[in-house]
Amino acid sequence: MADDKWPETSAAQRAYAEIAGRMASDDLPPGVWLREKSLAASMGISRTPVREALRKLASEGLVRLERHRGAQVVSWTPQQISEMYGLRAVVEGYVAAIAAQKISPEALDKLDANLAEYERVIADGDAPARQQAAELNNEFHAIVLDATGNESLVTLLGGVLGLPLVRRTFLRYTARDLERTVEHHREIVEAMRRGDAVSAELIMKVHINAAQRAALLHEAPAAAGSE
Repeated sequence: MADDKWPETSAAQRAYAEIAGRMASDDLPPGVWLREKSLAASMGISRTPVREALRKLASEGLVRLERHRGAQVVSWTPQQISEMYGLRAVVEGYVAAIAAQKISPEALDKLDANLAEYERVIADGDAPARQQAAELNNEFHAIVLDATGNESLVTLLGGVLGLPLVRRTFLRYTARDLERTVEHHREIVEAMRRGDAVSAELIMKVHINAAQRAALLHEAPAAAGSE
């Protein structure tokens, strides 16, 4: 959910993006304490935009603020992971069904181009390529979301796609996980090309459920093993 008090300043936005990105890549892993002074120094900015960025992250449940100590990166419990991905499966499944009925030829072309670039990038297999693949994955889901033409859905789901947990899970994907993502994305595109809302919804749900299992495996191995 958007924070109405979030200051639309470039420094605060930059600080937010930098901190969220470092959380996603595990440079700032769960449990670590974030210090305004050191973060500001590393980014070459004052402490004020860093403070505002930490407040926004706290409002999203990604860090915990504690007086005189700073902000601590939140650890995700198995229940929280399951709840978030469960929500994504329901909402993104619905999004895929609506998009399949409304998607334009131009949007399909964008999805085709995204898929081709994604396949090229993951073939490289190095760390920078993995970062780029994560961006392309988010772009794919954003294109599908935009194809619905539903601003309420865009607002509801847009923030979830950028959560550090989602990105961090993707960055930890195995080669097989990345290949599975390609397969699912390709099947989703083909269902949309046919205008098959039922298949698009089903495949998207399967896709998100697979991501949930990966998140549980990487974030809470014991919970994943007990399923």
